[in-house]
Amino acid sequence: MSEYSFVERPFLQQLLSLGWHVIDQGEAPVHYPEASMRSTFRDWIIRDEVLRQIQKINLTEDGFEWVSDKQAQDVLGELLNLPFTSLLEANKHIFHKLVDDYPKTDRNELTGEEYPNIKLIDFDHLERNSFIAINQFRIDTPGMLKGSVRPDIVLFVNGFPVVVVECKDANEFTSNPLHEAYIQIQRYSNQREDTHEAGLREGEERLFHWNQINIITTGEEAKLGTITSTEKYYYHWKDIFPEKFKTYDPPLGTARPQENLIQGVLSPEILLDLIRHFVLFAPLPEGGEVKVIARYQQYRAGGKIVDRLLTGKTPLERSGVVWHTQGSGKSFSMVFYVG
Repeated sequence: MSEYSFVERPFLQQLLSLGWHVIDQGEAPVHYPEASMRSTFRDWIIRDEVLRQIQKINLTEDGFEWVSDKQAQDVLGELLNLPFTSLLEANKHIFHKLVDDYPKTDRNELTGEEYPNIKLIDFDHLERNSFIAINQFRIDTPGMLKGSVRPDIVLFVNGFPVVVVECKDANEFTSNPLHEAYIQIQRYSNQREDTHEAGLREGEERLFHWNQINIITTGEEAKLGTITSTEKYYYHWKDIFPEKFKTYDPPLGTARPQENLIQGVLSPEILLDLIRHFVLFAPLPEGGEVKVIARYQQYRAGGKIVDRLLTGKTPLERSGVVWHTQGSGKSFSMVFYVG
């Protein structure tokens, strides 16, 4: 079986079953940007979708859209043209714009409110957001070592690329295909060690300004990480929570690690919950920061604690013990739970 038929296409089929709008461009070279909802291969966002969704999700209390065309364009222009010294700085800034430090505009002309917030994702009304998955997402990179990059799958929320997926086929010609997928993610984001240290650029790191999750998969093995994760800190997603998502039909008839990860992470409901409550930027002892996303046991523990506190009728029903092994991330679990 080819990479496309064994890894990439089943990935897209499962996303479709979870409610994503899927654009499958096959496995041949891509020649027309219009097929991926763009007018040019230079764009790393779906520009028209961003502008449309900014207006759709920002409503008055009585349900009217209030963001003008110019206000939407001004907000997007500001987000795309801020000066950043590093990918991590840009990613952290954009993360907060998505989650808690919303962009502002001058005035809501319908209500008279001055300097109102403009949400980029509506975390409280899932149905107002758009979820689009596109494979073979070509981005031209003139002047770089490579003329273009083409991640296997990119997932967009309201037109912003929040997940990048790299698929590899396990075959007799590749000794470690998952490692090769990791190296590709590093190349796309201009973080491959040898070229980065030489001051060379070979990718389009602006694709990763909005990134919350990177996924590497061979179908039989699948892991996720963030933009700062070294290969050691890409993790499997071994359990599916909430329980309602555990029942599904795997595209190839069997639930491999890839299918478990998709079902446990990429349902629109779970993905927005992970972005909103289960991502943090943690300081390193030697200085600097890393971006951390919850592991499956931390996500499950946080969700069960909250559920017990909200539904328990007595102190006993609202109490309990979360069992951890050493090194499983107890401190992060509590930070995620508090969030």
